[in-house]
Amino acid sequence: MSDKKIDADFIKYWMPFYDKPDIGADYSEYTSIMNKVHRDVANGTIYESTFKDILDWKAARIKGKVDWNNFEYYDNTFKEMLKAEDDAKLSILCQLDGIGVPTASTILHFIYPERFPIIDYRVMEVLNNFGYLNTKNATSESNYHKYRNVILNIAAESNCSLSELDRALFAYHKENLD
Repeated sequence: MSDKKIDADFIKYWMPFYDKPDIGADYSEYTSIMNKVHRDVANGTIYESTFKDILDWKAARIKGKVDWNNFEYYDNTFKEMLKAEDDAKLSILCQLDGIGVPTASTILHFIYPERFPIIDYRVMEVLNNFGYLNTKNATSESNYHKYRNVILNIAAESNCSLSELDRALFAYHKENLD
């Protein structure tokens, strides 16, 4: 592992940078989507309009890969995923047309914000740079599970939320590795 460490001090220092307009500054949109997802999940699914909001927030280009004429299939898959064990949830979502690991992790994060981090190439690059990971492929399910474990451990050791850690790592990348 590298001499550099991601800890509570690192997160406290870097997280405010995320709110700069040229870095992130999307927290109100994030909160709005989080609220919509929680309302939907209380009804046992994720509705089409909320799903579109998630895709717009994560990567709008994905919307062109989704089979909108068969949203019932997505709805049934969301219902199945909600009932599944945590270890199976990502795989279930990745079976959907247009949904890969990054988007699946985003959906899971909005449903379970303290159990599933959003995978992002920038955050993965920071973790690689600091010696926490040794992989660049964010799109494989096995690498997501490694990434998730690293993120959960850092968040627990630093006493922060996954969102706070994500914002700090994203901001660090934008300021130092972009």
